[in-house]
Amino acid sequence: MAAQPKYNALYHDDWAWSMAAMGATNEEIADAIGVSKRTIIRWAKEHESFGKALAEGKAVSDAKVIRSLYKRATGYDYTEEKKIVEVDADGNVKPVRVETTKKHVPPDVAAQCFWLKNRQRERWQDRPQDYIQGGDSNDTEVQIYLPDNGRDDT
Repeated sequence: MAAQPKYNALYHDDWAWSMAAMGATNEEIADAIGVSKRTIIRWAKEHESFGKALAEGKAVSDAKVIRSLYKRATGYDYTEEKKIVEVDADGNVKPVRVETTKKHVPPDVAAQCFWLKNRQRERWQDRPQDYIQGGDSNDTEVQIYLPDNGRDDT
C-alpha cells in the first residue's frame, strides 16, 4: 500500500481550490490527491491556507449554480449562432455564413419553487395540514365504526 502524501501548501492548496471550484466533493478531491476524505477534513482544520482554499473554491462553484438557478427561475435570453457551410455546383466551398438567432428560455416553475422554498422557507415551505377545517355549523356528525380486531380484549 502506497503511503499517503504529506501536506504541501504550495501544491495541495491550489489543487483543492481548483477542484472545489469545479464542483468536486471532499471525497473526489481526496481521491485525486491520493488521501482519505478524513485527511482532507483534517488538513482543512489543521492548515488554515488549505481550509481557506477549499472554502473559497466551493464558494465559486456554489455561486455559479446559484446564478444558473436564478436565471432558470426568472427566464433569460441568449443568442445562438449557427455556422453554415455551402458548396457551389463545382464543389468549391463558399465562405462560411453565420446565422444568428435570438432565443428565449421562459421562467421555470420548478426552479422558482425550489428557490422560494429555500430562500423564504417560513412563507413557502410545504406544510401538512394539522387539522381538517370543518364547514358551517349545519354539518352533521360523522361516526366511524371499526371492526373488532381482538386486540382490545384482555
